[in-house]
Amino acid sequence: MILLILLVGCNLPVAQATTSSPSEAFTQAAETVAAELTQVSSLASATPIEPTYTATSINSNTPSPSNTPAFTPTNTPVPCNLASFVSDVTYPDNTHVVPNQTFVKTWRIRNIGSCSWNSNYQLIFDHGAGLGITSGYTQPLTFSTVNSWQMVDLTVSLTAPSVSGTYTGYWCLRDPGGVLFGITPAGGTFLVKVIVIANTTVTLSPVGTESGSVSSDGTIYPGDINVGDSVDNHSIQAFISYDISSIPSNATIIQVKDNFKSYTTGGNPFGNLGLLKGYKLNYTTPLIPADYIS
Repeated sequence: MILLILLVGCNLPVAQATTSSPSEAFTQAAETVAAELTQVSSLASATPIEPTYTATSINSNTPSPSNTPAFTPTNTPVPCNLASFVSDVTYPDNTHVVPNQTFVKTWRIRNIGSCSWNSNYQLIFDHGAGLGITSGYTQPLTFSTVNSWQMVDLTVSLTAPSVSGTYTGYWCLRDPGGVLFGITPAGGTFLVKVIVIANTTVTLSPVGTESGSVSSDGTIYPGDINVGDSVDNHSIQAFISYDISSIPSNATIIQVKDNFKSYTTGGNPFGNLGLLKGYKLNYTTPLIPADYIS
């Protein structure tokens, strides 16, 4: 009703100096409203506009897509004898050993071939440094069965050469038919690599400015290296710092010995008193009373 009234109000004819009666004006207004309603009805009954799209036609000369054959995987046969290196159980590459040292090298290997290994298979020295092993050396596997994808530890006893240097020996496996095989990739050999370092003795001297003694009463004796009891019955501890610059940076310290032959001992009744106890300690520099250990 409100819409109808608004439409009527909007379409009332403009007032003119005519002799029309009020009923005629109403009729005219009603006709106008009817016309407006008819127009709205006409618009509402119009055929809905369908959305359009453009389709690209396919030229009859254009070849239709062909069906590409699906990829069919091929089964590559697994070699009968093939091994894979897992880890060095003992003596990894570049391990330091001393001249003539005997050691046991162990590799962890996985059987990735299609055939099982047994005691008819052999571990064989292929080439390189024998490390106490002669050319052509072989030893049978000590396992009754090593199935495909099982791991096994292969062990051989070796001896380091007497001369310093780096030594590498190469090993592989041999099947019952005498065919050699190694590890992936490309069937390579597995190896043992050690560095032989000759034993040397280095004498270290105390650093006077970093050494001294501390008494149980807190007295400090810089540069005076003494141990024992003082005349006033206070125990004395010596603190010694050594210059280690003469030790090669790549050396492995295998033994440390204290040599007190150059020190004098005295006092009654301890004229022949030797070393009581020695130990490593990180102490302050210079010495302070707190360095004394009760």
